[in-house]
Amino acid sequence: MLNRKFTALTAAALMAVAGASHAADDDRGRIEIGYLECDMTASSNAIIISEQEFICTFDPAEEGFLNETYIADVSKFGIDLSSTREEKIRWGVFAPAEKFENGVLEGEYAGVSADIALGAGIGGKALVGGFKDSIALQPLSVTTQEGVGVAVGIENLTLKFVSDKS
Repeated sequence: MLNRKFTALTAAALMAVAGASHAADDDRGRIEIGYLECDMTASSNAIIISEQEFICTFDPAEEGFLNETYIADVSKFGIDLSSTREEKIRWGVFAPAEKFENGVLEGEYAGVSADIALGAGIGGKALVGGFKDSIALQPLSVTTQEGVGVAVGIENLTLKFVSDKS
C-alpha cells in the first residue's frame, strides 16, 4: 500500500513539473551547449521556505572550452516536508545558437520543482534565466537524492561563476 502511494505521489509530482515546464520548453532557437552537474553541500528546511547550496560543474559540449565551476544557491517557496541527506542534479543546458563566453551561466533562474523521496528519491526542476533570460536548464532535470519526504514549489536558483578548470 505504501509503495502504491509513493508511486502515485511520484507520478503526480513529476506531472506537475512537466506541465509547468511546457512554457519553458519554447526553445527560441536554443541549442544544447553542455551539462551542469551539481552536488548539494548544505541544506535548511522551514517547511514553507527551504534553501540549499550546491557546487556545480559545467561541462561545455563544444571542444576547446574548459569545464567551469559555479556555486548554486537554491531557495524554494512551497511545501517542503523533507529531510534530504544528499542530492545530485544534472541539467542539460540550452542557450541561443551564438558563441558563449566563460561564466555565461551566471545569473538568476526561476521555475517550478517537485521532489519525492523514501530512502532514494527522484525529482524534476524546470528553470529558465541566466544571460538575458536566454538560458534554459533542461526543462526536467535529473535529480537523485537520499532522504524522506515530498517537496513542491516555486524555485529560485542563483548561479555564481567561480572559475574554469583545465
